[in-house]
Amino acid sequence: MTGSKLLTIACLVLAAACGGSAPPVQDATVKKAANPRAVEKYVAASRVLESSKAKPSDDALAITLLNEALALDPNLWEARHDLGVLYRRQGETRRALEELQRAHETAPTADEPLLALAEAEHALGDRERAIELLETYVQRSPRSLPARVALSALHREGGAYDRALAHARAALLITPGDLDAMLEVGRTYRAMAELDVADLVFQKAALLDAKSPRPHNELGLTALARGDTQLAFQRFEQALSLDGTFGAARMNRAGVLVRVGSYERAAGEYRRVLEQDEAHAGARVGLGISLRGLGKHAEAAAEYERVLRDEPNNVAALFDLAVVEREHLSKPEQAKKHFEQFLEVAPDGAAKTYAERAVQDSASAEGGS
Repeated sequence: MTGSKLLTIACLVLAAACGGSAPPVQDATVKKAANPRAVEKYVAASRVLESSKAKPSDDALAITLLNEALALDPNLWEARHDLGVLYRRQGETRRALEELQRAHETAPTADEPLLALAEAEHALGDRERAIELLETYVQRSPRSLPARVALSALHREGGAYDRALAHARAALLITPGDLDAMLEVGRTYRAMAELDVADLVFQKAALLDAKSPRPHNELGLTALARGDTQLAFQRFEQALSLDGTFGAARMNRAGVLVRVGSYERAAGEYRRVLEQDEAHAGARVGLGISLRGLGKHAEAAAEYERVLRDEPNNVAALFDLAVVEREHLSKPEQAKKHFEQFLEVAPDGAAKTYAERAVQDSASAEGGS
């Protein structure tokens, strides 16, 4: 197998920064299948995905080939894993979960399906299941630094700060001075509201890796936690001075501008991100939010629709489009349809509660008409 398992774990640490799940296994060296034609189909799909000219539309061809492979050999777990990852990449997380679970059941000792399954569980809001899977992985690979960092992030998200710090420190014992582990220590202290300690950790990380923009981005987020938007802006500027293509800092800077109501400047930042990566769904959703703030509701809807053409189940685009249709464009039927689609894939949270209420209100209005 390739090193894709490490990419999967790394994306689990901060999915927004990775832009989706890890790439498929893409490895023609698979077990001997019951039907050699299944392997041929799998290899063909791998070649499509590995092509230097591969386009997002090629995912559909790869999905077809992988399904054909599995029809010939349902136990070809490599094909099922890749199918799950592709569904995940398209935003069809529940379908991805089903395929990855079957891949894991078929090959319980294989790393790739276990790690991809953990990411999918996390994406659907089941943090405990993701932790359980990663703990299983760490038990058999205790010196896996990225898995330790991922577990630290998940425990931090769940408020288990002692466990988060324990995994991050274990990672630092594996590789002293590792930037990912140090940043996770700082994030945990920030989550604990120990902002001075967090700053010290991030400043040390910046000294250890003077060329990396990431510590400065984290210092910006800590400044935001203090309510100091001016300092946060300066930190994000410093990150971008080190790497003008560092999308996370530009996205965070745009987020600050949205927060303070500077929608025109925020839209400019999101467009800069899209110049570098036209398929950046987060930036396109952010641009939609900025346009909505400017009162350009039809343009905002168009941005969300562009996201949904590539990622039909992108939860942010579905929700925001439905809100714009309901509140600004007087399209209650379309809003209801998009809220219902959102509810099929949405994790629990305030947005899901709002969507459920909106659908109920729409049904009541229809019943009373």
